[in-house]
Amino acid sequence: MNINKAIRKQKKTYKRFMLSMCFIFVLLPIILIVSKAISIFFVIYLVCIELLIAFVVLLRFNEEYIDFKWEGYKISIWCGIAKTKFIIICEKVALIHTGGYGRNLELIIITKSRFRNKRIHPIDINFLKKYPYVAQMYNKIKIQNPEEAYFYFVIKNGGFRKYVLLDDIYKSCVQAVFSDDAIEKIKEYREYSINPH
Repeated sequence: MNINKAIRKQKKTYKRFMLSMCFIFVLLPIILIVSKAISIFFVIYLVCIELLIAFVVLLRFNEEYIDFKWEGYKISIWCGIAKTKFIIICEKVALIHTGGYGRNLELIIITKSRFRNKRIHPIDINFLKKYPYVAQMYNKIKIQNPEEAYFYFVIKNGGFRKYVLLDDIYKSCVQAVFSDDAIEKIKEYREYSINPH
């Protein structure tokens, strides 16, 4: 799959969706006013539809939004409508794994430091049960460094742009261990970046 092409298609689809939703949002009240069929029932019905449209737009924005910036020794990542910020210190990243595929790709990042990130959680039994392959790799790392504390977070926002982030993490976090699945995703991204045809 050509990831760069998929990213461009994702952007176009997102723009079309937002424009169509905004058009419908504006058009519905105009139709009601022009039709002169204004009643309590139609006004309440319109308000409900408008609220649903607003909710769907916010949900789509939350799903699509991701931004990241490499700043020498750290990578700052912003996700979702709340622009939740994760800061990862490159030398503290221990393990990277990916789950899913395409726009549903998940990045599972294990680090040795929280670095003032409240949304980076300590590794617990529930996390290890949810990601058994990560648990195997984590156990190997933990055996080598039994006194080290490890934390995790999962990035689900951003669609295909997560492939670009994964490649940036690979270039920046040279001490991290990457799962076979993560390596395959990086190869897939780079194959089409270098040879677009």
